[in-house]
Amino acid sequence: MTPSSKRRKVGAALLVLTISYYVAELIVASRWPAPHAYSWARNMISDLGVPECLGDMRKYGDGTPSGRYICSPWHALMSTEFVLLGILLLGAAILLSPLLPKTPLGKALPYLAAINCLGMVLVGTFPGSSGAILGGSRIRAVAHPVGAYLELLTGIVIMAIVAYLYRSYHAYTAITLVLLAASLVGVVAGLTTTYPGMEPGAAERLAIDPFVWWRITTGIALLLAPARLATRRAS
Repeated sequence: MTPSSKRRKVGAALLVLTISYYVAELIVASRWPAPHAYSWARNMISDLGVPECLGDMRKYGDGTPSGRYICSPWHALMSTEFVLLGILLLGAAILLSPLLPKTPLGKALPYLAAINCLGMVLVGTFPGSSGAILGGSRIRAVAHPVGAYLELLTGIVIMAIVAYLYRSYHAYTAITLVLLAASLVGVVAGLTTTYPGMEPGAAERLAIDPFVWWRITTGIALLLAPARLATRRAS
């Protein structure tokens, strides 16, 4: 195995490992105290990492018609996962950067990954700005959303650049564009309070999750690529 092949495999494995995000979500959400259950539609993703048990958000004027309950006993796991998610992408970008096209757009990808990592570190280090409701540190009310927007925007830009750079790989590009479109729809839904049939948590997931799925898909594609090439040569 050549050094470049090893870098590709390890980098691809790091991308696939971002599936840990969904594992952490399921575990932390399952620990929501009874009789309340974490709502995948109403609750925001970051609610899983909020250290304070805020209870029913309607008493704070949250504005969610059907109510939004926040109490995440295993919040530390989710906050740690947010940081890990950023580190995995950064590690993959560093390993795969020599394999990227030597063009301005190709060279920009590792830097975008670094900004994305910074965003996720901010999200995990300064959990859920809802904590500011209790009169906590105001830095959380600023740092958390800044981190979330950095992660979201860089994710969208990374998918757009990769779709353009690797447009000759039609199936992969099509998947990337579908995920990119889904993310953009989620952004619009999140900004439009009257979006039909879309609650805040669902809109946020539609905006953010496609980039996670894109990482997993890209990692799998990179792991399978050598085998496909060998099959083509043999035939």
